[in-house]
Amino acid sequence: MNIIDLTHSKRMLLLLTGVVFCALLPAHAQTKQVRYLSETQKEVPASEAYFIDVKEINEAGGGTRTRFLAKDSTKVHQLTYSNFEGGKENLGHLNGPYSEWHESGHFKIKASYENNKLNGEYSAWYDSGQLQYTCKYKNNMVQDTLVGYFESGKVRRIEIYEQGKVVSGKVYNEAGAELSYFPMREMPVFPGGEQAMLRWLATNIKYPKSTRKAKVQGLVLVSYVVNEQGKLENIELIKGIHPDADAEALRVIHTMLVWIAGKYEGEAVPVHYTLPIRFSL
Repeated sequence: MNIIDLTHSKRMLLLLTGVVFCALLPAHAQTKQVRYLSETQKEVPASEAYFIDVKEINEAGGGTRTRFLAKDSTKVHQLTYSNFEGGKENLGHLNGPYSEWHESGHFKIKASYENNKLNGEYSAWYDSGQLQYTCKYKNNMVQDTLVGYFESGKVRRIEIYEQGKVVSGKVYNEAGAELSYFPMREMPVFPGGEQAMLRWLATNIKYPKSTRKAKVQGLVLVSYVVNEQGKLENIELIKGIHPDADAEALRVIHTMLVWIAGKYEGEAVPVHYTLPIRFSL
């Protein structure tokens, strides 16, 4: 079962005397920059890479960022930037086509960004090549009609959106009979919601004395998957600042409560998150 990756589509923010997002940006622009990543997007030696991430930078400071499978160089996704610098949380300015591919090489997603927001047609496909769903985005919100399909090609759902919210929807089984409506995608939920999670983290994370004494501050990135049972697994440090601060962030995530699992088309699915925690003096 595929893991839904929310690294780009949703980010959570914890304020622990200041917790914000950051990006791993190069100090010097080059024509091409290559990074080797684990399956959870942690930078690793080339020999351990699951993904190869390639930035091709033009004279204006923009260009493309393309990710490949290390094992066979299959293209996984490609983003287009007008500028790799700046933007919200310094993640750059997305402008232009966005594409994802299945490991088979078939298209998975085709979309487009304008000023860091999804705009225009958005289409997703099954690995077989059958259309999975199609919709339109306006200013990062689904607008008008979304139509979802079974892999057989039969209509699975029809939803009408206004300002990113469903105002009406119908769901069908594969035989064409209408079912009681349920959302296409339900994200995992920490008990009590996101604000409860932020309060829980703020209460439980302690700024290590050794890190304070060394006058070290900055961002720690921790990656994890909320599995089908709502438990956290594959917890991994993506970016650290100090051994004790890194260990504290990992310790707290390991003790996090069980979530309500995420669902896609009514079935529980694993969902990948990247949680940033900034330690500020």
